[in-house]
Amino acid sequence: MINCQQLIEFCLDYVEGALPDDEQERFRRHLSLCPDCVTFFETYRKTPEVSRDALKAQMPESVRESVRSYLRTLRDS
Repeated sequence: MINCQQLIEFCLDYVEGALPDDEQERFRRHLSLCPDCVTFFETYRKTPEVSRDALKAQMPESVRESVRSYLRTLRDS
Protein backbone atom coordinates (compact mmCIF):
# COMPACT_ATOMS: atom_id res chain seq x y z
CA MET A 1 0.00 0.00 0.00
CA ILE A 2 1.15 3.56 -0.63
CA ASN A 3 1.45 6.15 2.14
CA CYS A 4 -0.12 9.61 2.31
CA GLN A 5 2.92 11.39 0.83
CA GLN A 6 3.01 9.00 -2.13
CA LEU A 7 -0.70 9.52 -2.73
CA ILE A 8 -0.11 13.27 -2.92
CA GLU A 9 2.76 12.75 -5.35
CA PHE A 10 0.67 10.45 -7.56
CA CYS A 11 -2.48 12.64 -7.76
CA LEU A 12 -1.77 14.18 -11.16
CA ASP A 13 -0.77 10.87 -12.71
CA TYR A 14 -3.88 9.22 -11.27
CA VAL A 15 -6.22 11.92 -12.57
CA GLU A 16 -4.58 11.79 -16.00
CA GLY A 17 -4.73 7.98 -16.08
CA ALA A 18 -0.95 7.72 -16.28
CA LEU A 19 -0.48 5.40 -13.29
CA PRO A 20 0.06 1.72 -14.02
CA ASP A 21 -2.87 -0.52 -13.04
CA ASP A 22 -1.19 -1.84 -9.89
CA GLU A 23 -0.39 1.71 -8.71
CA GLN A 24 -3.98 2.80 -9.40
CA GLU A 25 -5.21 -0.06 -7.24
CA ARG A 26 -2.85 0.89 -4.42
CA PHE A 27 -3.96 4.53 -4.78
CA ARG A 28 -7.65 3.58 -4.52
CA ARG A 29 -6.95 1.21 -1.62
CA HIS A 30 -5.23 3.98 0.31
CA LEU A 31 -8.19 6.30 -0.34
CA SER A 32 -10.56 3.65 0.98
CA LEU A 33 -8.69 3.64 4.29
CA CYS A 34 -7.63 7.27 4.76
CA PRO A 35 -10.33 9.94 5.15
CA ASP A 36 -7.74 12.74 5.24
CA CYS A 37 -6.44 11.73 1.82
CA VAL A 38 -9.99 11.52 0.48
CA THR A 39 -10.52 15.12 1.56
CA PHE A 40 -7.22 16.20 0.01
CA PHE A 41 -7.87 14.33 -3.24
CA GLU A 42 -11.40 15.67 -3.67
CA THR A 43 -10.09 19.20 -3.15
CA TYR A 44 -7.26 18.51 -5.60
CA ARG A 45 -9.68 17.26 -8.26
CA LYS A 46 -12.07 20.19 -7.85
CA THR A 47 -9.46 22.98 -7.86
CA PRO A 48 -9.30 23.49 -11.66
CA GLU A 49 -13.11 23.61 -11.90
CA VAL A 50 -13.42 26.08 -9.04
CA SER A 51 -10.67 28.22 -10.57
CA ARG A 52 -12.42 28.29 -13.95
CA ASP A 53 -15.72 29.24 -12.29
CA ALA A 54 -14.05 32.03 -10.33
CA LEU A 55 -12.50 33.45 -13.49
CA LYS A 56 -15.89 33.44 -15.22
CA ALA A 57 -17.56 35.42 -12.45
CA GLN A 58 -18.24 39.00 -13.41
CA MET A 59 -17.81 41.77 -10.89
CA PRO A 60 -20.90 44.01 -10.79
CA GLU A 61 -20.22 47.38 -12.38
CA SER A 62 -21.05 49.23 -9.16
CA VAL A 63 -18.42 47.22 -7.27
CA ARG A 64 -15.89 47.71 -10.05
CA GLU A 65 -16.44 51.47 -10.00
CA SER A 66 -16.17 51.59 -6.21
CA VAL A 67 -12.83 49.77 -6.34
CA ARG A 68 -11.55 52.07 -9.08
CA SER A 69 -12.63 55.12 -7.13
CA TYR A 70 -10.95 53.85 -3.99
CA LEU A 71 -7.72 53.11 -5.85
CA ARG A 72 -7.77 56.61 -7.37
CA THR A 73 -8.04 58.17 -3.92
CA LEU A 74 -5.05 56.12 -2.77
CA ARG A 75 -3.03 57.14 -5.79
CA ASP A 76 -3.94 60.83 -5.40
CA SER A 77 -3.12 60.90 -1.69
